[in-house]
Amino acid sequence: MKKIACHYAIVRFLPYPETGEFANVGVVVACPETGFFDYKLLSRKFARITQFFDEIDNRVCRDALALFDKELARIRTVVNARQHQPDELRALFFALIHPREAILRFSDSSVRLAEHPAQLPESLFQFYVERNFVTPEYQEYQLVQRVRNVVQGLHLNHPFKQKIIGDELTQASFPLVQMNEQTPLKVIKPFFLDQSSPSKIITHGGAWVDKVQRLRKRKLLPAATLFAMDAPNEDEGNRYLAYQEICADLAHLDVQIIRASQVQELVRFAQD
Repeated sequence: MKKIACHYAIVRFLPYPETGEFANVGVVVACPETGFFDYKLLSRKFARITQFFDEIDNRVCRDALALFDKELARIRTVVNARQHQPDELRALFFALIHPREAILRFSDSSVRLAEHPAQLPESLFQFYVERNFVTPEYQEYQLVQRVRNVVQGLHLNHPFKQKIIGDELTQASFPLVQMNEQTPLKVIKPFFLDQSSPSKIITHGGAWVDKVQRLRKRKLLPAATLFAMDAPNEDEGNRYLAYQEICADLAHLDVQIIRASQVQELVRFAQD
């Protein structure tokens, strides 16, 4: 099926132009070739916006989006009511996203080829606003990169490298292992434990508790083993309780636990 060029722009909530900080809150899409125009705006989860701009009441963003929704709906009705020529719809789109002094603004326009333009507003919204690419696996990868950058910047005599520790019965891959010839001296495991529900935290954490327990049983894991955590905050109810349970299980296995944000503690462990 033929792919059609569609123009799109991201709707941004920008309450303080002085700082340039913004949050993505919607998308607008126009396909001049077919006369298609549509949009999708944030309609819930406003707390995420106000956590970023913590001095702003969530009604500010909600009310601004409600007014903007009416304006975009009016434009969509006009476009659907008559067959616009490609140049007309293209001009309308670029007039809409023209820079303005307002709390809601647009990004620069981009082009996406799509077989089904009507599906594009939802897919772009999921990517740019809901950030559906940010899976726990992606977040753990980012965490590993952050911790690795800190450790590798220390220029140690025995550098930390990725290593599989274990035997024929039990083994696990750790991204940061310090070796003295064939003997592991220290292990650092960046550990993402901020999953969306308590049960997911227990499942992911429990799998590693089991690995550590089996490695300890066979005396394969060095005494100096540290888990650097991304985890729920104390006010997050059962998610935090689940995290505490995993921490207690790991501590019982003589694993040192820190938050990944405790860079000085991480550096001290790596250098001692």
